[in-house]
Amino acid sequence: MKKRILLTSQTEDNIKALQNYFNKNIKQDRPDIVLEYMSFYKYKNFKLMHYIIRASQMVKNYSAVVSDYTTSVFKKTKNGVYMSHGYGTKSTPGKNEVDNKKMMDIYKNIRTRIKNVVTLSERDSTYYLRSTELDKVAPANYMPLGLPRNDMLFDQEYITTCREKFDLKHNTKGKKILVFCPTWRGYEIEKAFPITQDDWTQFDKFMGENNWEMIYRPHYLERLVDDKIFDNMKNIITMSFDEEMSTQSILAVSDMLLTDYSSIYVDYLVLNRPICFLPYDSVQYEEKRGLAIDFDKEEDTPGPKLTKIEDLIDYMKNSDNEKYIAIRQVAQKNFYHYLDGNSCERVWNLILNLVDKK
Repeated sequence: MKKRILLTSQTEDNIKALQNYFNKNIKQDRPDIVLEYMSFYKYKNFKLMHYIIRASQMVKNYSAVVSDYTTSVFKKTKNGVYMSHGYGTKSTPGKNEVDNKKMMDIYKNIRTRIKNVVTLSERDSTYYLRSTELDKVAPANYMPLGLPRNDMLFDQEYITTCREKFDLKHNTKGKKILVFCPTWRGYEIEKAFPITQDDWTQFDKFMGENNWEMIYRPHYLERLVDDKIFDNMKNIITMSFDEEMSTQSILAVSDMLLTDYSSIYVDYLVLNRPICFLPYDSVQYEEKRGLAIDFDKEEDTPGPKLTKIEDLIDYMKNSDNEKYIAIRQVAQKNFYHYLDGNSCERVWNLILNLVDKK
């Protein structure tokens, strides 16, 4: 009897990694499994197509549904497996969501429909899908199996190939790469961004003189910095999701990460490369969203906190600081239960155990 499994995603990353692993390691030995894969990112501007595909899925029954968002198709299976886009840094639900009935209903649906939540570590169970109201609903089964997309960052061949392709396309061979990845806010920011266009011009000049290049990776829902200001700069590249969906490939080519409250730095810890933070609206972010970390604790945020462009330049000159190398290693243990490249295998073991259960 055929067993139909749906992998569905709003972007790709974790779900795409699971599909690739299945095709390479499982498909040949499991002819009884029919695997469906769907990423809705390419239909983000075509809502009608989204509804048509969703309707076609809702008339089927699935042995398992694996998703990175709160799809209604979870109703079509007893075996729902859910994993978030990222873990480690943010209160979920956020402070600005606990009084929002629509958002809380979404979170309640996750808790009631899905028994298996794949996370990075045991600490994720202390804040993720947790609130006084949510804890009255059915308990989730937190499983710290790791995020499938991060397996790529343990693969040296993948890292080398990504860098070779990037160097060929952007003529960056021999240069160091800084990637700037701010998180999504979803609110009107009260404070002005601390780096001005003149600052970026100064920074572009510094990079040109010191063999650096920067990738600006805006969040796919929001642009913290208008990338038009980079149009005339020689050493800054904007790389949106439309150009490159895989954030892991961008992390793989970089030598340093600049971010704020984004959980992307938790992924980046796998590489144990320098990280720095620009938390310029931290008070407002804590009030609006809320953090699951103590931003002042170095084991939670293993890198310097910057306030101006000169701080960033100074750190780039001294990024091999042994202090932060040691702190990043502590942070790895803080955020990861498994620090290896076997998350896809563990998640697939979970899925297959669920669908094979008599």
